[in-house]
Amino acid sequence: MYDPPRRRGRSYICRNNKAMRRARRPSPPPFRPANYQIAELSQLNPINIVNSKSTISNIMPNMSFRAALPLLMAALALPAAAQSDADMTSLPDSAKIELVPRTYMGQTVTVPVSQADYTPAKPSWWSQVRASGSIQTEFMVPLKDEALMTQDYDSPVLNNTYFDFTVNAPYVSAGARFQFTKWPLPGFDEQTMPGFAGWGVPYFWVTGKYKWAQITAGDFYEQFGSGLILRTYQERSLGVDGAIRGGRVKLNPGKGLYITGLVGKERRFWKHTPDLLWGGDAEWSLNESFANAFNPAYGVTLGFSYVGKHNSNNPNVYHDKNQYILNFPTTVAAFDGRIRSRLKDFTVLAEFATKNNDPNYVNNYIYSRGHVELLSLSYAAKGFSAYVQAKRSENMAFMSDQKEQTNAFINYLPAFTNTQTYTLAALYPYATDYNGEWAFQAELRYLFKRNTPLGGKYGTNVKLSASYISDLDNSAPLGPIKELINSSGEPYLSNRDPEMQGTDGDGSAFWKIDGLRYADLNFEIQKKFSRTLQFTFFYLFQKLNYAKIFGHTTEYGHDTFVTANTFILEGQWKMAKKAQLRAEMQYLTTRQDEGDWISALVELSFAPHWMITLTDTKNFGGSKHNYYSAMVTYNYKANRFSLSYGRNRAGFNCSGGVCRWTPATKGFSLTYNYTF
Repeated sequence: MYDPPRRRGRSYICRNNKAMRRARRPSPPPFRPANYQIAELSQLNPINIVNSKSTISNIMPNMSFRAALPLLMAALALPAAAQSDADMTSLPDSAKIELVPRTYMGQTVTVPVSQADYTPAKPSWWSQVRASGSIQTEFMVPLKDEALMTQDYDSPVLNNTYFDFTVNAPYVSAGARFQFTKWPLPGFDEQTMPGFAGWGVPYFWVTGKYKWAQITAGDFYEQFGSGLILRTYQERSLGVDGAIRGGRVKLNPGKGLYITGLVGKERRFWKHTPDLLWGGDAEWSLNESFANAFNPAYGVTLGFSYVGKHNSNNPNVYHDKNQYILNFPTTVAAFDGRIRSRLKDFTVLAEFATKNNDPNYVNNYIYSRGHVELLSLSYAAKGFSAYVQAKRSENMAFMSDQKEQTNAFINYLPAFTNTQTYTLAALYPYATDYNGEWAFQAELRYLFKRNTPLGGKYGTNVKLSASYISDLDNSAPLGPIKELINSSGEPYLSNRDPEMQGTDGDGSAFWKIDGLRYADLNFEIQKKFSRTLQFTFFYLFQKLNYAKIFGHTTEYGHDTFVTANTFILEGQWKMAKKAQLRAEMQYLTTRQDEGDWISALVELSFAPHWMITLTDTKNFGGSKHNYYSAMVTYNYKANRFSLSYGRNRAGFNCSGGVCRWTPATKGFSLTYNYTF
């Protein structure tokens, strides 16, 4: 007789009543863990595992599931296997298997009581090794543009490439970065950033960790407190990479107590600055250390930092036509103390930092002490948040090379201004003055609730912020602009008064405020009108001392001050489930510098892969140039490709008060990013 193929849990030919009952009874759910994760064992009934016809050979576990196989084997070996053809749910209580919970590798599973004392084998060290990394590369083919006066480059194809690779394992981790910038992108070239070009492995490290101790050898980034005396970081868009090469120890000997010690030299492109750095930081969170004594709504954190450096040389300094050598201090020390308090919805931060006399190029080689005071108060509740902060700094250019101008800062002074993301709003950025400034900033955010007159059906977000930054009174170590004579006997204009070099500079009263450097007022309102339509209106008022911030008057009109008003309207329309259209209209008006600007952007995205962007920015005043671009972006899993063509204006690229000049460019660009 022909015997047709049988399906699991069902018989096509039933030769007796017992088989017939088996055919009518639905089969138990098969054991199919979606990702073979250990957590899913807690959702399985061992009786169902026994009743199913699955065996270990039917399961193809991955590495993370393999460690749980001993528990699974124990469950499959239940004595109830002999009754697999019976309905186990109908058994009397005396015949049922007693199960107990068991925690393994952070997950809870249920196992038979007879196997409760079973201890699975620990996973091997090699099975816990994980590798990760990222690739970021950008190619550009520059084209000549006579109107923009674009510069010539040594290579027809420019490229910046970064490849980061990290290996993590129990007790140890290591990593390195390969960088190829032999023919760097515009703005990173030899004229703008001497020494940036090159290729190799400038960054590598090994970290060992055990319980509450961690030791790093190689390159690393570190920040103490707000960074007032130490902050080394990487910002690739600006070419900033101040990694320290040396050693670092981090300790956590008790709850809430964190200690850091380090020593090394700071990176400057493909070399390291000559001055040796060392320092330590201690931070104590009282609410963590005494959790039982503190209400969770309150907290106090204390911090203290010290950083020292050894001046390795005395650079030559020119005074009129004569050259002389200043007697530099051998060791410079900086200190920082801070306290942060949380009082329910309020947070208060007070921080003070000071450093010994440290003559360098930025402060015109004066010998006065430096200090900075920072105070911040913030409030956050449901639907409302606000903060106000003030900072006073004087002579706080802390450099690891006295001759450097911008690429050897050990510390970081945050700019109390908003980080603008719109094109025209970022036209006049602010760069922090390390020689001295008073800075104030405040911000309010409020959410008008749904189904209210101002909130409407979906609610309305409103943000208002303002900044005001001024000079200190009679404190600038740079003198007034006047005509000097260089070593060749030629006259030139400069505010670097040679009479100031080697002196203590000019002091100032603490509370006195001098002339305006920068001020802005930001207003933003976000309104969602339907599930598919949302608008954002943004207004920005700016007034800045252009000559002090950028070192010279405006190119057109030679104005000292610039006042600008910027209006921006942005709309987002969700056209379909995976299609969205975003558009921007921007208008900047000013009577100084290059006059009025207008900019437009249209961006069409098809999730999750495609995005097409068109932009155009036009000047109607000084240059009357038109800057346009077209870009296509494609995303696939962890890969991102971007191809663009267009013209870019010359100007400053800024982030957090640190700015870099970028020349005008025109050409094709290809960008690729990948993470694994």
